[in-house]
Amino acid sequence: MKRVGKLVITVFVLIVLTVSTAFAAGWTTGQAENSSRWWYDLGNGQYYGTPGQTVEWQWLDGNGDGTAECYAFDSEGWMYAGGQTPDGYSVNRDGAWTENGVVRTMTVAAGYAGTMAGSQGTEPDKESKILIAYFSKTGSTEAAARKIQAVAGGDLFEITVADTYPSGYQDTVDRARRELDNNARPVLSSAVENMSDYDVILLGYPIWWHTAPMAVNTFLESYDLTDKIILPFCTSGGSDIEESMPDIRRSGSGATVRTGLTANSLSREQITDWLTYNGLK
Repeated sequence: MKRVGKLVITVFVLIVLTVSTAFAAGWTTGQAENSSRWWYDLGNGQYYGTPGQTVEWQWLDGNGDGTAECYAFDSEGWMYAGGQTPDGYSVNRDGAWTENGVVRTMTVAAGYAGTMAGSQGTEPDKESKILIAYFSKTGSTEAAARKIQAVAGGDLFEITVADTYPSGYQDTVDRARRELDNNARPVLSSAVENMSDYDVILLGYPIWWHTAPMAVNTFLESYDLTDKIILPFCTSGGSDIEESMPDIRRSGSGATVRTGLTANSLSREQITDWLTYNGLK
């Protein structure tokens, strides 16, 4: 396997470089019956793959060449390889996301290790003040937000736009496409007056055209989010939350964006696992 050879070299180099540190990080193979499977070790006991979430996607530059491939991990942290992921995307034998047999890539900083790399130093305190902010068109995301609030506590806030979206499905789809194409920032009709009081923002939205609605970008860019922690969650007809994460990170500049949750069907246990994984329980 091409990538396995590359990963063996990468893991070897990482071990050599980190021999004097407390934790090693990078691609790691399983043991015994899992010896042919891979997971991504972030060090300090953390890894990609979220309890209760079937698929977590991450862009990773394993060989430090400034080009990342996209990999999917299951809820236990194992990388999917050689077939189709549960959310319907193809991955090759090396685990990289492909379309029509071509590996999808993204230009990144050399050695980019995904959304959680280097973020372990910013941990929420269990007494942090929480804001659950959500944008919802049909009510699905609002329902998810209320379920999450019932477990996490915190204050609920609805992100609303001044120019409301049409009632018809296709009209809303068409407007969302225009806003995305124009990188629009819809004017909001609601605002958080005391944003400085909050330490953690649980941010909910539906997936429109493979990302968050543009109104969510307006919301994020309206505040100073320095040193805040953002935990995104989404509702979706098929896409996973990872598709929206690059935009959330860009618009949420200054904040630490942690592991998101695709919240189409939520149990109290899944919510608790997600919050615990992110240090809130």
